[in-house]
Amino acid sequence: MGTSAPSASGAAVRDGVTVAVLCRADEPALARTLRSLEDGAGRLVRDGREVDFVICVNGPAGSGAALAAAQAMVARCAPGTARVLIDARADKARAWNLVRATCTKPLIAYCDADVEVAPEALAQLIAALDASPGVLLASARQVPEFGPFASEPATGDARRATLVARAAAIPYRFDFQVVGGRLYVMRTSAVERMPEGLLLEDGWLSARLGNDALRTVREAEVRFHPPTTLADYFRERMRTEAGKLQIRDERRAAGRAQEPIARYRWREMASALGPAELPLVVVNLGVRLVARALAELAARRGRSIAWAPIASSKPHSTEVP
Repeated sequence: MGTSAPSASGAAVRDGVTVAVLCRADEPALARTLRSLEDGAGRLVRDGREVDFVICVNGPAGSGAALAAAQAMVARCAPGTARVLIDARADKARAWNLVRATCTKPLIAYCDADVEVAPEALAQLIAALDASPGVLLASARQVPEFGPFASEPATGDARRATLVARAAAIPYRFDFQVVGGRLYVMRTSAVERMPEGLLLEDGWLSARLGNDALRTVREAEVRFHPPTTLADYFRERMRTEAGKLQIRDERRAAGRAQEPIARYRWREMASALGPAELPLVVVNLGVRLVARALAELAARRGRSIAWAPIASSKPHSTEVP
């Protein structure tokens, strides 16, 4: 795929974009994610934009499946339009910085490695930035998927639609005016680097840029599998709550106001949730409260919470790049 070619229609080349995928070396779903991004990138090229890809594979090598998928994509692309960065440390914020340091285009799209991106999503996010010069970052709407993705066989794993998965999915029905970390496009000049070791890099960006500089583009969709087991959901929430505490401590050290990262619209949420969803709300709030309390306790005792993959949100079959 020649992603750096000018528009076939002869239109003038517009602001270029680097599409960055941050991927742990043991990620099993990278090939699927890259295929969905290639489709969207092709649309941008036809619209007169220069597009290149950077895939940062980080952490211990493991099976090597992620690196193989990344290298397979480089082979499919025109020379010089895709490259792979390798870092032995499993640190998403560090990977973010490595990609950002190599980016020379005005726009940069960051994407998780275990999602499926709608074909129009990249173009819709960039259009939102073009329409609003004051907006620094546009996020896709994160859509929980309980069955197979569109690119997967129709015989998906029905066990994905568990009570826990549906409880974990509830917040994604609402716009809290924060960065949606699974897919967003940012003006490259907005942020040069972030602290390494962050557990909640999208929350850090939300706090850094401010709610008024962010947009969620509801039409742009990125699909993901929520955790299906209570243990995995709790592990995910522990990481999130510990990440919030990191951001709180950084703000406190800098003497900045301790404002909430998200804007909660409680009335809208209450009116949208029916009585039948009460068990889901109970599970969601219960896991959050316990995870927050344990994260606070760990912080007071000087213990760090390590990042760990959420296994039940991953595909159960091995992909071929």
